[in-house]
Amino acid sequence: MAVKCQLNSDSISVFILLGVLVLNVPTVTGSLYAQIATTEAPAIPGSNFSEGAGAPNVTDTNLKADLVVRGLEFPTNMALLGPDDFLVLEKSKGTVERIVNGTMLADPLLQVNVASEVERGMLGIAVSNHSSTGIEDSNNTTAHGPYVFLYYTEATSAQDHSPIGNRVYRYELADNKLVNPKLLLDLPAIPGPRHNGGSITIGADNNLYVTIGDVDGHTTEAQNVHAGGKPDGTGGILRVTQDGKPVQSIIGDQSPGNKYYAYGIRNSFGIDFDPLTGYLWDTENGPGSNDEINLVKPGFNSGWLEVQGKAPADFDYQELVNFGGKGVYRDPEFSWVDTVGPTKVLFFNSDKLGAQYENDMFVADVHFGRIYDFNLNENRTELVLDGPIADKVAETDVEVKGVTFGSEFGAITDLEVGPDGYLYVLSFGQGAIYRIHPISM
Repeated sequence: MAVKCQLNSDSISVFILLGVLVLNVPTVTGSLYAQIATTEAPAIPGSNFSEGAGAPNVTDTNLKADLVVRGLEFPTNMALLGPDDFLVLEKSKGTVERIVNGTMLADPLLQVNVASEVERGMLGIAVSNHSSTGIEDSNNTTAHGPYVFLYYTEATSAQDHSPIGNRVYRYELADNKLVNPKLLLDLPAIPGPRHNGGSITIGADNNLYVTIGDVDGHTTEAQNVHAGGKPDGTGGILRVTQDGKPVQSIIGDQSPGNKYYAYGIRNSFGIDFDPLTGYLWDTENGPGSNDEINLVKPGFNSGWLEVQGKAPADFDYQELVNFGGKGVYRDPEFSWVDTVGPTKVLFFNSDKLGAQYENDMFVADVHFGRIYDFNLNENRTELVLDGPIADKVAETDVEVKGVTFGSEFGAITDLEVGPDGYLYVLSFGQGAIYRIHPISM
């Protein structure tokens, strides 16, 4: 197995640390940032989890980061409905909160039973921006948006937190409630509790793209195991319509194989489409090393379990499952030898921070609370990398200084472009949302 790092060095995967925090801290009240504020240091042996050592800062002195709201509990993902209007997920509570003009509504829009051990919980959200999609709801009547899509690890009940599965539901937002749930994807959550993925995005084709990891032990052809079982819905990026139906068969004809857009993915917390090309990109967490940024074309094979990070020169590609040539391996466009725990990847389709950032790729991490800024080449299939990272690999932490856009945000789980064109940052480490904007705005 040509893996550039030890498979048993999994202890510092991003949300493992969250699970350690949740499960090993005695009775705790308040949010994560409150815990940090009232203790000198979190008792997490071997943790690289960032709470932020100081005030969030941006390397560009023409920009600044302002606090929008604080007091969220384990926030994992967010969506903006409009100016100063956020939907935010709270991992362990299983809630969808709405924050308007910096104030959280008294009651959540939704609270569901979630299994929350380690990486399980309320994990992903996407909102359909169409006023009317023509999708039929469960009562067979034409419904009107917005539709809110949620990915979470559903539990048996509020008392029994045993996981039923990782599930994607479609809801309708009405009167500050999420109603009319429709189950779109029912995916494995066992053995777990790690590598559930959970990122959701909607493509220009109006289809849903959903990440799921190998769920901590699945060994199928989708994880490049030749003698493994058929793809079972783990270890890839799945694509379905907003009704949950397969779009196009790439690596398999039967469900769930016919839902795969990409496979061989250990775990991903971020996907986004380049608005200029329509290409999909992702981040991928390695087993303690070799985190990745990938260009994801249809049938992309990221290589896991056989390779993580850039493949060695002598790598035998016959070790990979290619589904009769339908799957194609591609080296990452960038990787970190030392883990940073990359999460969100975002194409910043706005000029409000300055023309130099328009359509750049921003990537966030959880181990340092940083935002990285990458430019793309002319055909936007590779990153423009200079100096020590021209080889597409950061061998040391010092080498990424030139692409560091911001830091000290605490563990970042999401980035979004607001309707105002500014950059919004969701900090798990501080239970907060920040807005990055020009000082002169």
